[in-house]
Amino acid sequence: MADHETGQLLPGATARLLETNDVSAADEFGNYHFHVCPGLYRLEISFVGYRSETVAVRVGSATVRNFRLHPDAVLLRGAVVHGQRVAAPTPQATATLDGTALQATRGQTLGEALLKVSGVAAIQTGPSVFKPMIHGLHSNRVALFNNGVRQEGQQWGQEHGPEIDPFVAARLTVVKGAAAVRYGADAIGGVVLTAPAPLPDSAGLSGEAHLVGASNNGLGAASLTVQGSPKRVPGLAGRVVGTVRRAGLARTPGYRIANSALAEYSYAGTLGYEREQWGAEVFFSQYNAQLGLYPLPENARAAQQNPPRVTQDFTYAINRGYQDLRHSLLKVSGYYRLGGGRLGLTVARQWDDRGEFDKFRPRNDAAAARNRPELDYRNETSTAELRWEPRSRGPFSGELGLSGTYQNNTYRPGSRFFMPYYTNQAVGAYGLGRWRPGARWLLEAGLRLDRRTLNTRRPTRPAGVFTVVEENFTYFTPAASLGAVWDASPHFGLRADVSANRRAPAANERASQGVHGGIYEEGYDVSRPAGAPALRPETARGLSLSATWHDNPRFNGELTIYQTSFDGYIYQTPIPEVLSVRGLFPSFRYQQTDARFRGADLLVSYHLLLPLTLGVKAATVFERDRTRDDYLILAPADRAELWLRYEQPVSPVGRRVAGRYAQAGVQAVARQTRTPRPENGQDYQAPPAGYYLLNAEAGLVLGPGSRHPLSLGVSGTNLLNTRYRDYLNRYRYYLDELGRNVTLRLKLNF
Repeated sequence: MADHETGQLLPGATARLLETNDVSAADEFGNYHFHVCPGLYRLEISFVGYRSETVAVRVGSATVRNFRLHPDAVLLRGAVVHGQRVAAPTPQATATLDGTALQATRGQTLGEALLKVSGVAAIQTGPSVFKPMIHGLHSNRVALFNNGVRQEGQQWGQEHGPEIDPFVAARLTVVKGAAAVRYGADAIGGVVLTAPAPLPDSAGLSGEAHLVGASNNGLGAASLTVQGSPKRVPGLAGRVVGTVRRAGLARTPGYRIANSALAEYSYAGTLGYEREQWGAEVFFSQYNAQLGLYPLPENARAAQQNPPRVTQDFTYAINRGYQDLRHSLLKVSGYYRLGGGRLGLTVARQWDDRGEFDKFRPRNDAAAARNRPELDYRNETSTAELRWEPRSRGPFSGELGLSGTYQNNTYRPGSRFFMPYYTNQAVGAYGLGRWRPGARWLLEAGLRLDRRTLNTRRPTRPAGVFTVVEENFTYFTPAASLGAVWDASPHFGLRADVSANRRAPAANERASQGVHGGIYEEGYDVSRPAGAPALRPETARGLSLSATWHDNPRFNGELTIYQTSFDGYIYQTPIPEVLSVRGLFPSFRYQQTDARFRGADLLVSYHLLLPLTLGVKAATVFERDRTRDDYLILAPADRAELWLRYEQPVSPVGRRVAGRYAQAGVQAVARQTRTPRPENGQDYQAPPAGYYLLNAEAGLVLGPGSRHPLSLGVSGTNLLNTRYRDYLNRYRYYLDELGRNVTLRLKLNF
């Protein structure tokens, strides 16, 4: 260890392993020593009069790490040191929201919260439905995991937001890029992982309470978490979480959006038991929501005016049309330590009920009196996964897994047809291997093979005769990946990942037909001419490169560039508006082509002064139709965000206030000019103009050293009340985006 400026050795400087709390002091030559097993460790280097540094060090064999500390004025006082286990690195670029960053999103939907992550956008339907989009891909190509279980339901719909309560999660992780080997063949675009905090391991009762209020739509949200472990039964612990969220009509800069109110409530419970060799856990959650949807007139073209023809004064009432949702998840999991490895089993059952109430009531009075939904689905899914992580042998480690899924989707009698009845069965096996040839390198390779069987049943009326068409499809969907991580220095790292996998067509891509969410949609097989090739699986080949500059006193950042090429890419394209008995609506049909996605994500921060940080976040995506040599529709426009943040965390010892921060920033989104030519699927309106938004937030913690610290936060979006529309909002044809919104958040720990 030495001085960064002069190179002078620093005898007496200390190095601490946070995982083991072992300490080594530098000798007269500035050397320190540890004897540890291979693995990933966090090392804290400190010396009086110098700024401390904490870095991650991967140890595979004899490892040498040199440190040069930066001089710093230090006021000696009591110190608190926190350590945590570091997750194993992956070749894919990842981003995590937790702590203060996650707290600043409380009260938002999961899709809204993920917008804080570079490279993540959202498909919107009005002001209340946000569906995450990673590197231009969404829906069936992005896997969502709720507490270790893949979320299964009606995720195929662009206006179907994730049915997950974000208050249950203590950490949100986004894996950007293909992760099909570990998470399934559909995970071409990426993965979203929602993870609760570990159950308490010490006796006692604790918890936290959240209150959130917002000005724009009168939103109010409350969430309570209580957890504990009994003193008389060591190893037993439990947690319960309950959340209520209610909002009225959202307001644009010029008017209120009719029927945009929402009402949600959810609850979850966990009970776990751990011993030295084994552990088991039971988890149950249920998410319930009613989401109002803007009442589209019968003539969609007549609705494309500003201000809209349908207006309404503020209310919390929800009228037709709206979505009525209920998603339940039951998970039973356990592990057993065997031969130095770990064997884990997870079995889960999900029930997803979705009712969609259109604006137009049935023409028959008796049917209207029953107030039944026009679309009424029930999706039941059973999943099981067996995972074996053997003991590491020198520089080699890995895992093996087997998984199975059975899914049955039905719609209740009386429901209008849109999606077919279908059953979906899948079995798969995968293997991941990791090799650490040295302290600076990590190599990872994986293989997976799934067998998927899809059975669909849909009604049709050829020549006016009602018949039911039943079809069976069987697909083999292999996946392979190869990645590398190179720690070029304690502050600089490179990641590279290549992948190839195949995704089977989903039931909606094949056989959906009808008006859904104010848009007419048609599956590929519905209007396929006789003799035309059937919809085939799409094959994706991906490459991503990331460079990270981290743990530096001033400058830190990450740059990711990627490309994904598709053979047989399945997408929706506009077609001439279809006139049905319910009106004239924008219409889209599923097509198949060869495509290529290219893009880059950038996240940079620079410490101007000790408490001031300047940050930049930017993303761009180029989507090309390789067959027609043209652009694809509905790609996220170029976007960037610039912010200045003041943050002065203060040790809670003897303090009444800690964790103070304030931030102001500008978000810029360009107009999307990369759109298809008219002959290749012209949109119903030209993309809206680009826009700039002014946002700000601030917060602090009162009584940080007490038993009941209170966190306060306030944030404002679109503070200049700018009128704009976003290209990724399905209602951009009809509605402006939200105007000014100020949100107050309180969190009490006990």
